Amino acid sequence: MQETNLTTRYADLSSRQAHAVVGVCLLAMCACLTASFVGEHRAGILQQGGRDLQAYRNIITRVHAGEDYYSAAGEELRSNGYPTGSLFNWRPPAYAWLLGSLPNPTWGQVLLCGLALITLLLAYNVMQRDGKAWRAVAAVLLLLGVFEWCVDGDAFLSQELWAGVLIGFSVCAYALGYWPLGVGGGLAALFLRELSIPYCVIAAVFAWREQRRKEIVLWLVGFSLYAVFLAYHAAQVSKQITPADRLPTGWVQFGGLFFILRTCRMNAFLFSMPGWVSALYLSLALLGLIGWRGKVAGRVTLTVAAYLAAFAIVGLPFNDYWGLLYAPLLPFGLVWAPAAIHDLSRAILRTTPDLALAQPARPA
Repeated sequence: MQETNLTTRYADLSSRQAHAVVGVCLLAMCACLTASFVGEHRAGILQQGGRDLQAYRNIITRVHAGEDYYSAAGEELRSNGYPTGSLFNWRPPAYAWLLGSLPNPTWGQVLLCGLALITLLLAYNVMQRDGKAWRAVAAVLLLLGVFEWCVDGDAFLSQELWAGVLIGFSVCAYALGYWPLGVGGGLAALFLRELSIPYCVIAAVFAWREQRRKEIVLWLVGFSLYAVFLAYHAAQVSKQITPADRLPTGWVQFGGLFFILRTCRMNAFLFSMPGWVSALYLSLALLGLIGWRGKVAGRVTLTVAAYLAAFAIVGLPFNDYWGLLYAPLLPFGLVWAPAAIHDLSRAILRTTPDLALAQPARPA
């Protein structure tokens, strides 16, 4: 296959512009490294461990046995000491309805693994079209680090993992021209986890800007159905909440770079590594994403930027698993980082001739 788009946006910069970009990148990298080192000293044990996953499994088992989701969820949440006084403490029921309808939750794990495998194949084709073959291979290997959670114990019960895989699937489907699958993947992610809304809004805006009317109609229908679904969910939760239910701690925590770095490490290759590794990974991935040319580049870059901006403000310390929503998109940027560094280096060394001297003399 013929290689296209082998240079990044940095190749078009002047020497002065390239110097400015490098300066900003170095400052951002220093900030990330500082946050990682400071955070290492105050991290402690920030995760809920397997408690959340065990609660999900218990709820799914009870739904499979025919019990009402909201009754089962209420009992499980209260018995495990979770706050239940807010609508946002109650996950929408789509995950329990889906996995509870299967003969066994393991079937759901097989389904998720199959979806992840399809996403890997699509991602390879996307990167092979937009760059060299080694980038496609490298992107797939990095994605394996994210999708490893699909086979890691009960991690497949996490709705964030399902949503992240579906967002990755949607991005790749769009890049290859399968926009109906792109819409379907995005809406499926939204119904499974409401935190998928940034990606869905960005995808809908792209459809509007490019005047794809059929796609816009699909998004509007999907958003309308989701609004009905949320209204039903809110009505059912309101019946379950009692005056004795404990209110949650606010999710607006302004965790900043420290929390962002916690979320970006939701890749098996990074999860047990020191914080500075995640800092470098994120910095290089962003450098590559911003420089990446191609149809899919803007969609991926804006989605990652939206989640990073949101997670700088929202999220309790143990909500770092929310990073699964955008973790499948970071490998696309990292594999373009070497080309970005190469193009920036060439731009910095470029000499721009004086335009006045370069113009030919006018005839007398």
